Amino acid sequence: MKFKKLTAFALALIFLFSFALSVKAEGAVKAGDILCFGPPDEASGFDGRWIVLDPEHTSTGEAGMFLVSLGLVGDENGEPLIFREIGDVSVSFSGRGEEYAAAHPGVTDYRGSDIERWCAQFPEKYLSDAERAALLPTYKSDEAIVIPGFSIPLPGAANGTVDFDPAENVLDGDTVFLLSVEEATGYVFTDNRSRVALFKGEPGGWWLRSPHIPTFPLDVGFVFSFGAVMDYPVNAKSMYEMTTYARPACNIDASQITSLEKLSEEGGVTVWRASFGGEENTSVYDTALPVVGEVMDLGKMLRTAIVITVIVLAAIAALIVFFIVRAVRKKAQR
Repeated sequence: MKFKKLTAFALALIFLFSFALSVKAEGAVKAGDILCFGPPDEASGFDGRWIVLDPEHTSTGEAGMFLVSLGLVGDENGEPLIFREIGDVSVSFSGRGEEYAAAHPGVTDYRGSDIERWCAQFPEKYLSDAERAALLPTYKSDEAIVIPGFSIPLPGAANGTVDFDPAENVLDGDTVFLLSVEEATGYVFTDNRSRVALFKGEPGGWWLRSPHIPTFPLDVGFVFSFGAVMDYPVNAKSMYEMTTYARPACNIDASQITSLEKLSEEGGVTVWRASFGGEENTSVYDTALPVVGEVMDLGKMLRTAIVITVIVLAAIAALIVFFIVRAVRKKAQR
């Protein structure tokens, strides 16, 4: 009888200790910190490091944590990912894919896309049983959003903005998913530099789940390698060539964190190794934060190019007028 009481007491202590650890995890981790879980996979580029976007709430405002991978992830062989397979249809300012889009409605929908299926398979491929159990199913609709873009009127963006359509029930119980344009321009993403992500040490572009308005009917939200949020064709066939990867996001039940170990701290960012459900995480993680070099400001470059072009054209026009006037005067003097 005494032995049973001692056993019950020990189990209670273990429960209380685990609970205390989980409470500590929720209180210690802050936005911008790195939470490490999931064994790193060198082939795909997944390094097991996740940025904490919100340490107290999920992307829908409920209790939990909202995370996105620190680095970019490719397929199982590290190859770039596309949003949706539609063949070799190429998009430019003059040919925007209207004909293809009309014949294939829903081509920019996140639901049913190749990238959504990749996200759905992610937990089974890269996370343990206990880590998968901590993932929260997410149900969400996205509202329409307008962002500044390059702030220059361009074909398909007459006001210099980039516009995205709403997406009803875009997340329907998903445990791993892509960020929306709204999410990729909020939280810790304060500027282009903060959005730059690396694939095996090199900057790359990454997909978002938001559909562009019909001015470019084959385009979805996309973060360029230099951090600008724009849009890009679902099959990555465009006049602009760039690598395209995923940056998976998830919501987790923070109470499932049973161990939290501080691995490093640098510049106010703490790197934590998290264990879930009593399953010890023994994976080794890179604690060095990514080094982002100088970030190109394409909008500024375009504005500068336009100003230079206008000046050159004005100078040419002035020279033409000068020579015409000179020729007329010479003719009059004769």
